[in-house]
Amino acid sequence: MVIKLSLTALKCFLLKFARYLSAVIILLALCCPVSASRVVGSDTTQLSAEVPVLSEKQESSPQDQGPQTPALALSWMLAGFTAVDPKLVFESDSRIMSNGRLSWERIRLKGVTCDLEALTGFLECARENLNWDFNYRLLISSDANRGRLNFLVLDGFEVVIVAHFATVSFQPAPASESDRMQLAIVIDDLGRSLKNAVRFAALPLPLTFAVFPKLRNSREVASYFTARHCDIILHVPMEPRDYPHQDPGPGALFMSMSEDQIKQEFIDDLEFLPGIIGVNNHMGSRLTADPQKMTLVMNVLKGRNLFFLDSRTIASSIAYRKATAAGIPALQRDVFLDNERDVAKIIEQFRVLVEIARIKKSAIGIGHPYPETLMALTRFSEIAESAGVEIVAVRKLLLHNGKFVSQ
Repeated sequence: MVIKLSLTALKCFLLKFARYLSAVIILLALCCPVSASRVVGSDTTQLSAEVPVLSEKQESSPQDQGPQTPALALSWMLAGFTAVDPKLVFESDSRIMSNGRLSWERIRLKGVTCDLEALTGFLECARENLNWDFNYRLLISSDANRGRLNFLVLDGFEVVIVAHFATVSFQPAPASESDRMQLAIVIDDLGRSLKNAVRFAALPLPLTFAVFPKLRNSREVASYFTARHCDIILHVPMEPRDYPHQDPGPGALFMSMSEDQIKQEFIDDLEFLPGIIGVNNHMGSRLTADPQKMTLVMNVLKGRNLFFLDSRTIASSIAYRKATAAGIPALQRDVFLDNERDVAKIIEQFRVLVEIARIKKSAIGIGHPYPETLMALTRFSEIAESAGVEIVAVRKLLLHNGKFVSQ
């Protein structure tokens, strides 16, 4: 009897088969991690390897990954890639990232494929195995019309593999206005200096500015932005895990506060600044992980026609979930741009933000009023435009996602 296998079933079979064949590769990878500029097959197309950093400004990072490293996951995936497309050409490079005493590996992969459909089918089948074997999540964006495939592998909220594949000799069509991916940039920690406000407001970018409450210059800074039709949000301080070693500042919400105290303090913060259209948290790794406190915060916020942006200073933050449960338009930060105050590294971070936007259709980066960030921002429009990604105000992402927020 002849059994006809569908294309999808065949790909899944190849995945299972490749899983066992890749055992040797994975063992070798323990001693010899994935190297840069690796070329498979007869095609000798040269690709530029680039490894951006996505070091997030978190007060707590994901746990060390132990033996299940991104390099092992990538070795396993590449065994399947080459099984479904023997002429695949790719380059990869890796970088060790650190946050305090913790460190993890991030890999960037670029490739050229002769069979985009086969690669996409393999990834769809691989999603479950990556979760089982490595506890990783896989996000895929495949566009056959433009001949490109992007995917992200995440360990919790951290991106550990960023990949982009294109079809050989494919000339992509320009994106239509309705099909463009979007990203937004928020500049945090404003309100101390009017000088910083003047410098960042002069940039030809639709930035959103997060202003502290109750600082000496907070109202002056907020008024300066609103007079120039810039979007401002309240940057509300919240208790971090290492308080009192780190003080979130005036107007902060603390775990020790009663229900009435939190309500009154937050109302005072909201009413302190004129013209705000939303709120995001400053610090808050302890408070944003507490369900009861976040419910109180969102109960104060709902009904005010404001959105909430979870800065996600800790992976266990439930602020976004509590906001959406309360019916508040909400978003989450994807990348901190300037943990390392170096222009080149900030630009690398922005390139990762662009890749995330291409896969998720939208992304949010947070920066700070540093001179290095100001200089790096002058390059952002060019980078985003070349990738077909539009830089927009944060409120546009809410409108794009079908949620209402006033201007």
